[in-house]
Amino acid sequence: MLKRISIWAIAILLAWVTAVSGALADDDKLKKEELDQLLAPVALYPDELLTNVLIASTYPLDVVQAARWRSEPANAKLKGDALVKALEAKEWDPSIKTLVQFPDVLKQMSDKLEWTQKLGDAFLAQQSEVMDQIQFLRSKADEAGNLKSNKQQKVVKESGSGGAPVYIIQPATPETVYVPVYQPEVVYGDWWYPDYPPYYWGYPGASFVNGVYWAAGIAIAAGIWDWNHFDWRRHDIDIDVDKWNKINVNRARITSDQWEHRPDHRGAVPYRNKEVREKFGKETRAREASKEFRGRDAGDLDRAKIEQRLKETDHAKISDKAGEKIRDKADGKAGSKAGDKVKDRAGDRAGTRDKKVGKAGSGNVNRDLDRARARKPPPGAFDVKRGQDVKRFAERGHASRAVAARGRVGGGGGMHRGGGGGRRR
Repeated sequence: MLKRISIWAIAILLAWVTAVSGALADDDKLKKEELDQLLAPVALYPDELLTNVLIASTYPLDVVQAARWRSEPANAKLKGDALVKALEAKEWDPSIKTLVQFPDVLKQMSDKLEWTQKLGDAFLAQQSEVMDQIQFLRSKADEAGNLKSNKQQKVVKESGSGGAPVYIIQPATPETVYVPVYQPEVVYGDWWYPDYPPYYWGYPGASFVNGVYWAAGIAIAAGIWDWNHFDWRRHDIDIDVDKWNKINVNRARITSDQWEHRPDHRGAVPYRNKEVREKFGKETRAREASKEFRGRDAGDLDRAKIEQRLKETDHAKISDKAGEKIRDKADGKAGSKAGDKVKDRAGDRAGTRDKKVGKAGSGNVNRDLDRARARKPPPGAFDVKRGQDVKRFAERGHASRAVAARGRVGGGGGMHRGGGGGRRR
């Protein structure tokens, strides 16, 4: 309970920081000097580690939760397949699960939460510019003589569009990843924006080699690694769909081979940029709206909502049938059996109507009506022993048929929309 409260407190804090620092401006994008300042401490990370840092930064609350989970003594010891297995139960994005292998990087992102949120917001709003500035910073490190292949990393320099070089940084051996730690004002040369000094943080237990500190190598767990890589020329992050879905086992699957932000993992943290807010705000609202009509709604909605939907969709049909049955058996012999027959016939009628529209809602209608049959009717709901009640119900049945004949009965539409959603699972 305390952990849940603290996470919400962090979300509120992040919302406050966003509002104070940028006032949620309509066009709150960062200038190049601000991007360089922000990216300086991570631009020289190996490519795949860096892609996961960028993606994970768009889910700051997951970062905090994962860092706390990893810091627990029992979890801190997990490695390899045991770590992969333990992470299967977690709802975190695969980028977060990947970073659990790098506890010090994850801790830095959690401790410096304002930096993490700012990086994530910049990546969502300015993905191409962020990737361009990473390459710019790498070129500055190369010019200063501080970006070279060694026993920790392999640096490949390729020709990019327009003749600009593209620097690709990979682990020297695929099974082990080293995290570089450096002082930006040394590694990149004299800093070119004195009004925007670069971010910098240390790394415990690192050793200094040729201008860069190197932490101990991380033995990679293959099950949560090698599922994405930069496409520098197109400014995208390419995704191995099968690997991503395997990491995200038993949860929402993806089909696109290019990375896309998932706002459902954002939690209560607001988006800084107006365009980003509008884009992902609409997606969130559309997803929540469609969720109501997927096949899971009958199980997820509480009983009151189901009863309300049944009442709205089948009220006219049940009233119509009840009136007809009551009128035909005005002698009072129908008794409680009338209720069961009415609901059975209402279910048949709903099924027939579903067939006419391509069986769009038959599954949900039948499920809901089955639940309705399982509930005992309220006292007197179908009691037809008194003459005055018989007359009243008969008149109501005539009125319902008259309305239906004029095409004004509106209950069935909602049920069909609900069923249609169920078919789209």
